[in-house]
Amino acid sequence: MLKWLASWITGDVASALTKAYVAAKEAKTESERIAADVEIKRLEDLQAARKNANEVRLATANFIEMRVITALIAFPFVAHLWGVWLDTQFGFSWSVSAFPPPFNEWQGAILLSFFGLSAGVGAIRAVAGAFALRGRR
Repeated sequence: MLKWLASWITGDVASALTKAYVAAKEAKTESERIAADVEIKRLEDLQAARKNANEVRLATANFIEMRVITALIAFPFVAHLWGVWLDTQFGFSWSVSAFPPPFNEWQGAILLSFFGLSAGVGAIRAVAGAFALRGRR
């Protein structure tokens, strides 16, 4: 089951690559061989990109700043959400107030923009790391 889960998460590139090699070997026409070669190259590039992204994640794993900022920004919203849910679900009579206007309307947009920005920063780091790794080869 773990093997299936890992292949589902990773997209099972190795299996697809094996199938592409078999297709290239069994190709009957030049166009089939070229199509298989193109697929092999695409899968090899995907495999290399995943390896490089993993190396970038490992290299930047010790940057605690983003984790601290994320926790500090997310904690009040999550605490409020859970407070409202617990009070509503179990009737604790806590009387958890809504955020004051206009913040009550903006809270979702603020969270999405922060986490979108955070994901964008991660993507930029991955691209920068890929360029840095490409220079080493």
